[in-house]
Amino acid sequence: MSRRDCLRLGLAGTALMGGLSGSPTHAAEGAVLAAGPADVMADYQRFLNQRDVLQLNDFGGPYSRRDVVEVVLFHQALHRGGWRTALKFQDMPSVERLLRELGTGHVISSSTSYWSEDISGAEASVQLSQAVIGDGEFEAGFYTVETNTRAMSAKNLKDLQALSGLSNQTWLVDWRNLKRLGIQAQHVTNWELMPKMVAAGRADFLLAPFQATPDLSLQVGNVRLLPIPGVKIGMQGTRHYLISKVHPEAQKLQAALNAGLQQLRQQGVIRKAYMQSGFLNSKVSDWLRL
Repeated sequence: MSRRDCLRLGLAGTALMGGLSGSPTHAAEGAVLAAGPADVMADYQRFLNQRDVLQLNDFGGPYSRRDVVEVVLFHQALHRGGWRTALKFQDMPSVERLLRELGTGHVISSSTSYWSEDISGAEASVQLSQAVIGDGEFEAGFYTVETNTRAMSAKNLKDLQALSGLSNQTWLVDWRNLKRLGIQAQHVTNWELMPKMVAAGRADFLLAPFQATPDLSLQVGNVRLLPIPGVKIGMQGTRHYLISKVHPEAQKLQAALNAGLQQLRQQGVIRKAYMQSGFLNSKVSDWLRL
């Protein structure tokens, strides 16, 4: 997922395969396995729409969002860093499962970013790429349903502290940032349940990155969510691609990925991708940041 952006699309357990061309192919001999959430990889293919991922320089449009463009950046950074080995992509339903697969060397890398704190306890077998999102750069909205007038009228931290949110205790950064603000959060294990619970009035909001839609709305199945206008949360922490320490090609991939990310950052490509996907969103630049 991305757990925050949309429901899984029924691809669990299916491998999405391809080299660095971005189009699905039969797995090449000698390919290594990378991990991507099923919904992200499905939307990534829809976003590409037969375009060459290595030539892509417009990161907006249908199916664009933060984690989708991170798959694009992953491909482009590896290619710029000299990586030429084919990759297969396998669905990874949770960060806990991802860490296990990285720790055994079955998977070489994630294709989307994770918080640095997500590898806590697995540092012996999992390492981080360079940060793709720096400390405090990640901003999120308090997403609710338009009919929740009490939530939609919240203007400041005191108003938000009177509301109830949904999160997951294993999402360490989300949980910590809500707690530091004194905002109530109910633990829910499954992301797919959260929008339904908000729509049913069992909670007032969930946290989600800002969207590239004209009104910043987030559509999750049949539930349409909007950010509470005028307020946002700055998430403390950095985000990285996760890389195995025990896979035989891991150090080669890490070197290529970091070299490529450095080039993309210097050329402004990473910032452009995040802006065009709606993640870094000028529409909320003057909102109160908590």
